[in-house]
Amino acid sequence: MNARLRLRSLLDQGRPAGGLFLSLPAPGIIEIAAVAGFDFVMIDLEHTLIGGRELEELIAAADRSGVSALVRVAEARSERILPVLDAGAAGIVVSRASSVDDAREAIQRARYAPLGSRGLNAGRLGRFGDCDLPALLRRLDRETLVIALIEDPAGLAVAEEMASLPGLDGLLLGAADYSQSIGLPWQTTAEPVQAANRQLAAVARRTRRYFFAIPRRDEDVADHLREGALGIVVANDRGLLRQALSSKDRFWRDIYREHGSAGGGETKS
Repeated sequence: MNARLRLRSLLDQGRPAGGLFLSLPAPGIIEIAAVAGFDFVMIDLEHTLIGGRELEELIAAADRSGVSALVRVAEARSERILPVLDAGAAGIVVSRASSVDDAREAIQRARYAPLGSRGLNAGRLGRFGDCDLPALLRRLDRETLVIALIEDPAGLAVAEEMASLPGLDGLLLGAADYSQSIGLPWQTTAEPVQAANRQLAAVARRTRRYFFAIPRRDEDVADHLREGALGIVVANDRGLLRQALSSKDRFWRDIYREHGSAGGGETKS
């Protein structure tokens, strides 16, 4: 199967897909994630300095590894939406979706006419012009995912209206920023935050949109699946690396304390 369509295919079949949140511009991480069995990666452009060439390399790594690449952009008016999609991303995750106008703007930038005004391009997705170009537009509109990331009460209040717009495919709660917006910074497992997630899940069910979730604890995964989530971002690259290095460091220090330094003294350079 085309790697770009792996996520969409699973969602359309009602099958859960596991994702890795990616902040480090390292294509090898995507290749390792594919070997580990992940279905998609979510590349973060909001809190990183990942540039255009790096992003192209990350998407190319996803393509050759067989996983889909979603890209999170900073906001609905981001000028990066067009080149991100032209580079071959499976879709976009639009941060700070706080109003219906935000959702409309994202759709406008990500969809071709008549739903939007995405600029025409016969690049890599169009085999550099070696295809039926009018048919390409229709196909890409069907395939491309547009997901609204809800991060405050204002967005949650109009989530159903957003989800009812033609051209919006999914919803995701940004629990960290949502927790801050209600005066509970970083308390992502607090009941008001969990209640917001359940509310958004209910909106997704009513509007028949895909629901994405980022579990904060292992035990949250089963709850999200019961609520109807299909796109589950089960890990993030920086967190996994820190945990692995911390585990190895603790192991090393335990051995060191037990056996002492191998050289019996300070190392001079």
